[in-house]
Amino acid sequence: MAGGVAVAAAAIFLLAGRAPADRSVAGMVRQTEIRVAPEITGRLTEVLVKPGQSVRKGEVLAVLQNPELEATLGEAEAAARSARAERDHVYAGVRAEQVAVLAESVQTAEASLKLAEQEDARAVALAARDFTSRQSLDERNAALAKARADLALKRAQLAAAEAGPTVEERALADARVALADAKVADLKARLAKAKLVAPVDGTVGIQVGEKGEVVPIGKPILTIDAGGQQWFAFTLREDALHGLTTGSETALLTDDGRRIPAKVTELRPLGEFATWRAARAVGDHDLNSFRVRLDATDAKELGLQPGMTVWLNGKK
Repeated sequence: MAGGVAVAAAAIFLLAGRAPADRSVAGMVRQTEIRVAPEITGRLTEVLVKPGQSVRKGEVLAVLQNPELEATLGEAEAAARSARAERDHVYAGVRAEQVAVLAESVQTAEASLKLAEQEDARAVALAARDFTSRQSLDERNAALAKARADLALKRAQLAAAEAGPTVEERALADARVALADAKVADLKARLAKAKLVAPVDGTVGIQVGEKGEVVPIGKPILTIDAGGQQWFAFTLREDALHGLTTGSETALLTDDGRRIPAKVTELRPLGEFATWRAARAVGDHDLNSFRVRLDATDAKELGLQPGMTVWLNGKK
């Protein structure tokens, strides 16, 4: 007798486990949430807003500090000033005083060459009469060649000074300035990201980061509930879908009894590792859960706040 009661109880338990879930399923009012995260690493020094505060697009929300980046910017600005000064020097050419000095050096080289030619002529004449050695004649010839080369060099230097910088020299100076300015602009753009601004109009949600904390790239500091049409999120086991598919229309019920016509706009399975559930105690298959999103078919103001509860299929 006791065995029969146990079997009956087990059967009732198994049937209860296979019974369809209640069609009244609770979901949540949602609104697009944007996570505000930095694009550079830095220490959080200021948070200028509070949860629940309304913000406008472009408004500064928080400020980071990155001393290393600031120092690098200072070095780049100094290098840019140096490149600009060098370019100005190239464009200015050689000063008049330097040109005068070079002209005098040419005259000196001409005089030296004339003296070397005279000494070489005397050495040749003496060598013809065997009054001087061959070595002395060779030394005079070498001195003459050196004087000629020195004069050619001085004349070339004077001509270059009078002509000014070449097109290539000016182009190279301009390129160095452009490169230095580009590096400064890049660092300024990166440093400007130390100020986190609101990407859209909305309301500050959750503040995650705290002042004094070092925040890496991509780690959210706070969230913003963006304005716009609200939507509804449900998590349903497959045996609770009851034919719902993308595009299906149904009704939702609010806590105050209002019915909201809605349409399924998204239906996708959740991670199987966390959402499977056995269909029976010793089952032959598992049941998966689905993420279901519904949007109101009427775009009018719903009078709801994110986080409020709604019920699917109009039952509570």
